[in-house]
Amino acid sequence: MGDMSVLLKDYVEKTTKAVVDKPEIVEVTASISTKAIIIQVKVDQSDCGKIIGKRGRTIDALKVLCLAIKNTNYPDDSRRVMLEVLEDENSEFSYN
Repeated sequence: MGDMSVLLKDYVEKTTKAVVDKPEIVEVTASISTKAIIIQVKVDQSDCGKIIGKRGRTIDALKVLCLAIKNTNYPDDSRRVMLEVLEDENSEFSYN
């Protein structure tokens, strides 16, 4: 099952790097638990909005594509796919 995490990690990394302004900063990690496949994406603070998209549409689309890849390659696997964008804890957001 290690191949599944590598497959999804590579896809998310390649797609994320194509979207952001600073692709050299993109870091993607993937882990598999008994109930979920967790993919964490870390990007530059200025690129967070591009990955999330308006009303979360970009990140939701990426989740759907990851789920489709998993279901196509591993149809008997019932685990969920979770995609998280990691943000810098020291950053402050302005809600103006």
